[in-house]
Amino acid sequence: MARFSPVIARHVPEGFDLWPVSGGGDTWLRLDGTAGPDDVGTALCTLYLHSGGGEARTAADAVHELIGFDTLFGSGGLLLEGGDGVRVEPRGGELFEWRDWVNALHRAPVDLGRPPAPWVEYVGDVIRVWADRGRDVPHVDLSRGALPAMLRAAQRDLADFLGPLRRWAGVHSPRQVELLVACVDAGLQITEPLPL
Repeated sequence: MARFSPVIARHVPEGFDLWPVSGGGDTWLRLDGTAGPDDVGTALCTLYLHSGGGEARTAADAVHELIGFDTLFGSGGLLLEGGDGVRVEPRGGELFEWRDWVNALHRAPVDLGRPPAPWVEYVGDVIRVWADRGRDVPHVDLSRGALPAMLRAAQRDLADFLGPLRRWAGVHSPRQVELLVACVDAGLQITEPLPL
């Protein structure tokens, strides 16, 4: 069965030392309740640097700066995994745009990143998601009726990520825990109700 996983592209420059970060061979870091402290550190490093940060000397200063950003940028979105092993990866899109998948319910365009990027085709009540440009590449077929439950599951994963985020902030910036959680929640539109 196909499923969405909210992911962010790892971006940790060599020499980053404000807090511990995770390694890992996969480009994508899944954002859910299973994220360890170093995974949270990697996600926050990515959001901090992509959103315009870089001058802070301490973790608390970086968190304070991140909380002040108008928009949180970080390459990512929803990774679609088909039941047959096909993966459709977001390409060059921003994580906060994960909600654009709601457009597929109305047969409207879904922005899955900069070309060459995956694309969506509507075939009756089937949402066909091609892994790349062209028709000679793998694809995943989704039922329009299954999409709301898939999006709610992705939203639950993101909401579950706020738990590890809260614990991370309690260690690295204890005076700003709730502000950081609220900032990430609002910036990625996590708990705002989905228009389904």
